[in-house]
Amino acid sequence: MGKGGHNQKPTQLKIIHGTFRKHRAKKGEPKPQLVSEVPKPPRHLNGFGKWIWRRVAPELVEKRILTVLDLQSLEILCDAYGLYRAARAAMLRNGRTLQQYLQGQNSQTVPEAAMMRQCWNTFKAFMAEFGLSPSSRAKLDIPAPKESEEDPMKRLLDEG
Repeated sequence: MGKGGHNQKPTQLKIIHGTFRKHRAKKGEPKPQLVSEVPKPPRHLNGFGKWIWRRVAPELVEKRILTVLDLQSLEILCDAYGLYRAARAAMLRNGRTLQQYLQGQNSQTVPEAAMMRQCWNTFKAFMAEFGLSPSSRAKLDIPAPKESEEDPMKRLLDEG
């Protein structure tokens, strides 16, 4: 915990959020290696989890947000989404609606509904951590890549 009981943001997030102040910057803050290529989704993710990985990971890599230390957090985000969708699909089998499935039951005690709630809360929390929810995304100010950051392979192909 940082000063005043709040978790301190890494410098990169402060820059993206537009709250970075050079005179307050920590010296020696770890700078994890950025992920430069979109990794394959972990094998254990279900189909829904792999689907969301393939949508989210490229955006995080492109925006230079994903580091090697974030891969497990991305995995949890995608796993939570996959489990949420699997629980929902289980309840909606045979053309039932959610209301039909829950009819006469307390949604707080139905295991699938409880799992959906827990997975949704985990998913939402990790979406906010990565700046992927609408409100957290609105706080981001991601600078455009500099000319010197151009892909060397693209430059080579353009020259040829």
